[in-house]
Amino acid sequence: MTKLRALGHTVADLWRSSALIQGIMALAGFFTICYLALVGRPIPEILAALVGSIIGYYFGTKERTKE
Repeated sequence: MTKLRALGHTVADLWRSSALIQGIMALAGFFTICYLALVGRPIPEILAALVGSIIGYYFGTKERTKE
């Protein structure tokens, strides 16, 4: 928590900017696909496409905010 404040961000700021939600969704999707792969279950195409879109959007917005 103190690191966020040192950077000038609070959890409320991140929540409002939806960065926290995007990060949680990207990680949840990534770990879901990893879990399915580790237990040997097939990964549905729709899940792979959805997670790919979420991760692409997440990193795309991170790159755009750097500029």
